Amino acid sequence: MLKRYYIHSYDEILEKIKRRMESLEVPSPPKKHRDRIGKLKTLYLKRLELVYNILNSEIDRIIETLSILSKTHKFYQELFMIRAGKSAVEYRRLYIGKKRILRRLYVRYRIMLKTINLEYELKIRYKEAIGRLLSVLKRHKKVQMMIKEAVRELSKMPSISEDELKVIVAGMPQVGKSTLVSKLSTAEPEIAQYPFTTKTIIVGHLIKEPYYRIAFIDTPGLLDRPLSERNIIELKAILALKYLADKTVYLIDASSNSYYTLDEQYRVLEDVLKISSEGIIVCINKIDITPRDKIEYVRKTLSEKYGISDVLEISALKGIGLDKLLEKIIPKDYTLQHI
Repeated sequence: MLKRYYIHSYDEILEKIKRRMESLEVPSPPKKHRDRIGKLKTLYLKRLELVYNILNSEIDRIIETLSILSKTHKFYQELFMIRAGKSAVEYRRLYIGKKRILRRLYVRYRIMLKTINLEYELKIRYKEAIGRLLSVLKRHKKVQMMIKEAVRELSKMPSISEDELKVIVAGMPQVGKSTLVSKLSTAEPEIAQYPFTTKTIIVGHLIKEPYYRIAFIDTPGLLDRPLSERNIIELKAILALKYLADKTVYLIDASSNSYYTLDEQYRVLEDVLKISSEGIIVCINKIDITPRDKIEYVRKTLSEKYGISDVLEISALKGIGLDKLLEKIIPKDYTLQHI
């Protein structure tokens, strides 16, 4: 989505200006005072124009990027806001204002430098002009860095089309989400024997033209804690549930190898139900290593406590029960024209 856009930090822009400045020829001091002033004035005006053009171009790049972001899916807009602190629309207004200020300063100092005929005053006003132009971006250099980092992260995010069924795979860390997505789709997520392996959104597709095209979305694990305490990794999963899910597969690990207790997993399930109450399919995963009585205990709890009686039993690793899961995900009469 944003792969061709790169936002430079203020320090990167300053370095670029310094390099370009060095390429401009410095006039040798002529014998006559008038000639020396004229050549110095020409050099300063060229440098002023150079600084203005670079800064203006960088601001245009930021405005264009923010304009595109403000028209993307709500999921990407919310993720940008979490990383950058404000919406793309708000920051776009800020940089449109900066562009106007930059232009006014450039015109003002260009006229001023042209009319000065004293060498010492010319040098003072030139330094002042460059400083004022640079200050237009310098005063918000931290903001620009946040925008840069947010755009860089979003540029790595997979594109998710509106024209496909989107299935979110959710649950606590290490319950088998990545394994399931890799079994059902083209995705190749990193899978390891420790939590928090998935740190971003991973998308894989299951395509059978012309019948269906499904995006399986592997999300970072959610922890049993208040929303205000969740980090950026967990918030990505929450945003995916809120804005992308046509259907949600929630995985529970009831095996003795589980990193988290069943109560913790139930509490996260409650959060998921609040965020995305429709189209949730609850699966007990890892049934190949889970005792039957434990599976029945979980089924009973889900039915009595949450009213969820249609619970699937699967083993993502062994491929057990995945056909039934796909039947639940894909309606029998489902085709691309129904999307």
